[in-house]
Parts: sequence; C-alpha cells; structure tokens
Amino acid sequence: MGFAEGNSGSVALDAALLENAKAAILAAVEIHNKPVFSYRYEVSTVLVINAWELALKAYIARELPSVKLVRQDSTAKPFPECLACVSSALGKPFEAERCNLEVLYEYRNKVVHFYHENMDVVVLGLLKASVLFFVEFLDERFGQRMDEQVNLVLLPIGFSKPTSPLDFVSNRSAMKDSSEEVKSFLRSIGKRAEYLQSQGIDDSIIVNYSLALVNESRIKNADLIAAINNATPQPNAIAVHNIVSCGTVTFDSAAKQVRIAEESVFSSIFTETYDDVLRTARVRFGDFLQNAHFYEIMRELKKNPNIRRIRFLNPKNPDGVGKDFYHRRVYDELAKHYTSISAALSTATVDSQIVN
Repeated sequence: MGFAEGNSGSVALDAALLENAKAAILAAVEIHNKPVFSYRYEVSTVLVINAWELALKAYIARELPSVKLVRQDSTAKPFPECLACVSSALGKPFEAERCNLEVLYEYRNKVVHFYHENMDVVVLGLLKASVLFFVEFLDERFGQRMDEQVNLVLLPIGFSKPTSPLDFVSNRSAMKDSSEEVKSFLRSIGKRAEYLQSQGIDDSIIVNYSLALVNESRIKNADLIAAINNATPQPNAIAVHNIVSCGTVTFDSAAKQVRIAEESVFSSIFTETYDDVLRTARVRFGDFLQNAHFYEIMRELKKNPNIRRIRFLNPKNPDGVGKDFYHRRVYDELAKHYTSISAALSTATVDSQIVN
C-alpha cells in the first residue's frame, strides 16, 4: 500500500500498518517453526525486519505526524531511518530493541558471508529476543497484546539437543575457526552488549534457551560480553536457588532478597482491584457505606505496601499511568472498621431470643 503525503489519514494508516506488521511477525514464527525449511533463518530474519519496519512506521504515523514516511522521490522511508527516528523519540527505554534490530539488520544485509558457517543458534537467540521485544512494543505503544490474541510460545521441538548461544559464541566460533566476517558480526553483538551494560540496561539483545524447572533464562549483557571475549573454555557452574512458597513483603534492607516476576505478583498476590474491594465489602459487611469514612480508611491502607501495590501501564516508567491492586488482606483490615453480615445476623438472632 502507498503512504499518503504528510501521513494524512494517520489513524487508518497506522492501523493498516499494524495489521501487516502482525501478519509478518506471525509468518516469521510459523516459518521458523516448520520442521523442514532449508532457508529458515534467512526468511525469518527478513520477515522480522519487515514486521518491525511496519510497526515503526505505524508508531511514526500515530505519534510523529511531522515526520514524512514518503520522501520527495516517492520512496518510503527506509528501515534504518525509521529505527533511528523512533529510537530518538523513545530514548533509553528503546535502546535494547534498537541494538537487537541493528544486529539483525546487519545479519540480513551480510547473510551471504555466513552461508558456510553454523550461525543458526546465534540467529535464533537474536530472533527470539526480537519477537519478544515486538510483543512488548505493541503492548506498550499501541495497547495490543499479541500473546493474548495468539496462544503461541516460540519454543520449537528439535531433533538434536539444545545448544546455548553462549557456548557457540565463546568456544565454537568467535575465538576458533570462523571466518573474519563471522567474528566481526559476533564482536558487533558484544559491543552493543557492552554499550547497554554501560547504560545500566539489563535487557539483552539475545535470548538464551535451556531446559529448566521454573522458567527460560535470558542472557544478561555481562554474560554475553564474557562469552564473546572468552578465548579459552571455562568450566560450567550450577546455581541452586531457594524456592520460596510463601513470604511477606518488607523494606528491611537486611532481609533476604527474592526476585518475583511482575505477572506473578499481580496474578497471585495483589489480585484485588478497587472495584473488587467495593463489591466484596458490600456483600461482606452489613454496615458498609461508600462514604468519607471508607475513603479515609482506604487512604491509610494505601500507605501500606503489604496491602496495596501499583501496576504501571509501562513498568519502565514509574511516573506514568498506573492502577491500584490490593492484597486480600485488605478485607481483614476493613473488618476492623465494619461488622460482617454473619456477625450482624447472629446478634440479631440472640436479641430476638431474649425478647421472646
């Protein structure tokens, strides 16, 4: 489809671009997961870059209307310019995505140099990260959740044991028998990892994959730098982490630190919305009224981090829009101020018996 001059009709344009972007990313995943496809990584990379280009143009059409998507020679704005434009607008929160896409774009343009090299395991790590970034981008910038629309996990079943990208870049290619083109490509990954680490950004441009009891592991920038700069094989290490079945939120600096995924926090701990609290309170307490007294109680409870937490629309922006969620302990606190219906009925029954 063509682009209207000056991005006119941007609402319809960005919607059309987004639909094509989603179609391209789904095609990339589908082709990658086919059991037999000899041109797998080349085609998947082209489709992922195409999906991102469309998504970036959709963002420009919606949020940056002064930026022309069509140049004076009637050609569309190329991918590198779209990436630079969106990166400039979003800043640090988009740096990991930018670095990942720059590496994938480099691979796409130089793929002819890699035909005699076994690069698949590294490209898979880059593609998987890019797809995850894509899903997050659509969620954060357009409010569209692909993981809810399509129940798909990018975890193909293969006919050989899984290999970690870390093992590949450290011992199989970068420091041994690979061509200079491959070494240069892998070093470019390392440079971007070093840059992200220097900026305090934990998101890596590559995803690791392994068998695990709990979850998939993501390569950290420090791991990637160490692997690419590792000239000699290093012994493996096994890390054993405690499994915590229950606990209490605390700000005590001396307490043992436990990392909990945001999804787990709001799906199993802080589960009650403000509307849930109102609805349950009306059913549970006979003398409940949504009045100034109730608002004062809730105002105090909101100060307790064990009772209330805020889930931000953009977790990377704590000053942005958020929504309150409460622990079910909020009802125990409300019970200190109101009388439950069961207790009220019991009292009424006793009074009736005394009168009779």
